[in-house]
Amino acid sequence: MGPMNQKGRWGHLVLVALALHGCAVAKGPAGPALLLGVHAAETRTAAGYAAKLDRAAALGLGAVRVPVDWAQLEPDEAGVFDPAYLEELKRRVADAHARGLGVVILFAQSPAWASGRPEDPAYPPAPEHRADYARALVRLADELQAAGPVRAWEVWNEPNSTEFWPAYAGRERAGSFVLVPLEAAAEYAALLREAYAAMKRAHPQAVVLGGSLAAADVAYLEALWRAFGADVPMDALALHPYTRPDERKGPHRGYAQYPDQCNEEIDDLSPPWCFERGLELVRDFLRSKGFDRPLWLTEFGVSSADAWGDAGSEAEQAKHLEIALSILDRRAGPDDLNVAAAIWYRLDDEGEDLFGLYREDGTLKPAGERLRERAGP
Repeated sequence: MGPMNQKGRWGHLVLVALALHGCAVAKGPAGPALLLGVHAAETRTAAGYAAKLDRAAALGLGAVRVPVDWAQLEPDEAGVFDPAYLEELKRRVADAHARGLGVVILFAQSPAWASGRPEDPAYPPAPEHRADYARALVRLADELQAAGPVRAWEVWNEPNSTEFWPAYAGRERAGSFVLVPLEAAAEYAALLREAYAAMKRAHPQAVVLGGSLAAADVAYLEALWRAFGADVPMDALALHPYTRPDERKGPHRGYAQYPDQCNEEIDDLSPPWCFERGLELVRDFLRSKGFDRPLWLTEFGVSSADAWGDAGSEAEQAKHLEIALSILDRRAGPDDLNVAAAIWYRLDDEGEDLFGLYREDGTLKPAGERLRERAGP
């Protein structure tokens, strides 16, 4: 899902469960503690973002995912940050910590001078500008230190989707989603390797998240691992386990499958676009590679709209959330799915994008009520 280039899509569940000190956590009956969080999108004013943080804190959550637009931060040339935007980011981090919220930073969107296609901000950086991305990430970490610790840094968003890595014609289509061809994985691997090495030199304790994949795209993961070679440059794998529509006959036809459902008879694409089954596929792959670091679900959610691929209603959206949480309660432990973090996408409804926990008028939706109950003492 596009945190910076947001479009309505089917199947998003986004909880962020982070091991953060001093942040609210929730414990399942059998699973490890999950620090619950939410994606807090951009606003036009500082007051508007502070109000978002108030709403997140009112839910008892422990973290917010904050998107940072590289194109806005460093718009004109390498090494020259926009001072107003930088100050706004510092304020957001400080304001989040003042409310007891940890911060996860997503860093993406190429400025025109660094883009492989200057007219397209979603385009990844040209190979000669990958080091500029890494330097900007490190400098941002330097600048934000005084505002409060950043618990994790997510390198790009959904590079397996042509929406966020639009360098190629699509490999295959899943609903409205078009996946990149597998040769693109080597390009993302090079960007991640550059960013990881730079961050670890400057900030050895930083948690760097790689992948940020739309769905359980194991074919892309296999290509990514081939490009990595012996060293995997990430501290955890970020994943967005969205679900595809249920195309079986019946009253639920056309709406998003529940997180514990997986109609594998639809086609070969169905299992990767199932929540629980998708997590199993990814964990099985990682274990086969000896990668025992956790999964961070930096996006997951579903829209409450009554349209193909959505939940169908606010009550159904809340049911999706409850089922996903029950799965994580039972299976998030290191010996099973090994999920350390989960972030709901997103905090607020905006226009036709009804993934939010709050309506546009600021009132809480049933999914928000369920999450508040789950995150509370």
